[in-house]
Amino acid sequence: MSDTALATEAAVHHAHEAYLDAINSNDVARFLATVTDDIVFLPPNSEPITGKGAVGPWVAAYFEAVQTVWSKTTVELVVADGLAYEWYRYQVVDSPRDGGEPTTDKGNGVNIYRPDADGAWSVWRDIWSAAS
Repeated sequence: MSDTALATEAAVHHAHEAYLDAINSNDVARFLATVTDDIVFLPPNSEPITGKGAVGPWVAAYFEAVQTVWSKTTVELVVADGLAYEWYRYQVVDSPRDGGEPTTDKGNGVNIYRPDADGAWSVWRDIWSAAS
């Protein structure tokens, strides 16, 4: 693998970690800083949520309702044609902020990353589905 390919793969891994850290911070602004302006969320049992203007309020409502902790493990990462495709497995524990029992979910997802104008990689698409 060339030095350029290794550097690109490392940059995408960094974007993955920044995205995961932002989710686990439960901070909407920090989260939105890790996604492209034209982000598309494809959550389970939902229509697509398109753009920061729609994803932001959706994430804000989620973070307001629960304290969330995600773990994501990359199964496969492919960088090609200016995009990076990541298949991941996840586990999430959501603890209701108003009390109650935490819920746990496990599943699989795909993130597609795209470099911004400054060359930094950000999440462009996030698709996930429960496996349980």
